[in-house]
Amino acid sequence: MNKKKYNMKKVPYKKNKRIKKKIIKKFGKKLFKKPSLINYIFINFIFKIIKLISLFFIFYILKYCKNYDNYAKNMEDYYYKERMHFLKIIKKHYNESKLITFPDYINWLAIHDVTKLKGKCADKILLHEFSKKVLKKDICNKILKVYDNPQLINISELPDQFVLKTNHGSTFNIIVHNKTELDINKAKEQLSDWLNIDYGKGVREFHYSLIKRRTFAEEYLGKDVNNFKFFCYSGIPRFTYIHQNIDGKKYRTFFDMNWNPLDFECDYPTHPTAVKFKPKKFELMKKLARKLSKPFIFVRVDFYEYKDEVRLGELTFAPMSGYYNCKEENEIELGKYFKLFSFKSKILKWLNNVFNSIIP
Repeated sequence: MNKKKYNMKKVPYKKNKRIKKKIIKKFGKKLFKKPSLINYIFINFIFKIIKLISLFFIFYILKYCKNYDNYAKNMEDYYYKERMHFLKIIKKHYNESKLITFPDYINWLAIHDVTKLKGKCADKILLHEFSKKVLKKDICNKILKVYDNPQLINISELPDQFVLKTNHGSTFNIIVHNKTELDINKAKEQLSDWLNIDYGKGVREFHYSLIKRRTFAEEYLGKDVNNFKFFCYSGIPRFTYIHQNIDGKKYRTFFDMNWNPLDFECDYPTHPTAVKFKPKKFELMKKLARKLSKPFIFVRVDFYEYKDEVRLGELTFAPMSGYYNCKEENEIELGKYFKLFSFKSKILKWLNNVFNSIIP
């Protein structure tokens, strides 16, 4: 018996085509009750449109990212040049290829991590919005009035004690202990002069330059309220310190997260009995600092403990421009927790820069 030889050609199973036909049949029944050539053509047309829109969207995103990358590179070159000029003026060294100490990392962030979110959180007025969004309540110190122009300040509508501030820098404050003794015209002139200063350009902390400059009046907490400053790295608080003026002398004492004093000397000596100043709400402060610092590679979160409440003072992204004048071993210890090149930090930077979607 002769066996017939058959040439068997393996035909690949077209799974996608079968699924597509099923979808067309299902939707066709809903649209036209009975499947037909017309609904088949119609659904095919819809598929083509969806594919075209998807391709266009991908093309647009890729083009946008390419343009953004070029823009970001140009901006980083500008920030690098300006930051190097600033460091030359203050006679400080920075080697970008070898990041070890706290100042090294702060300089790197000042050049490569300038985001709109940082600008919004450095803004002492918009910080209230960030607090509401992240913590579901505003824990910042109470704002009494906001002024686009200092000339609009009317002290008759303010309490006897308050603080006049600008929202875009550091030390731009006028503390009013008694408003009857305040020279309001001189205060308005001083505030106007401060508003004319581009603080971000002056200290080469460029996120400050993104702030729309305004003046505001804030509640005065008193001179005996302690300020607790938390160093947070990628959402984890690692250190805190308390700065004090006692008997005409200045002290700065660092603690770990169990309120154990550390042998750090940065600008000022540690206070021998600073341990007794531990805040009652220390655990709550740690919890809040963790939430507020989550979107950032590094931030210093400042709190006040006022009448058994925790008040948020400010978020600082380059404290003292990184130069606390610590011992070298202390600067290395403060610097070893930075995570600049982790996957999380890259995603956060991309989200903050391109979409800026954390704050509407």
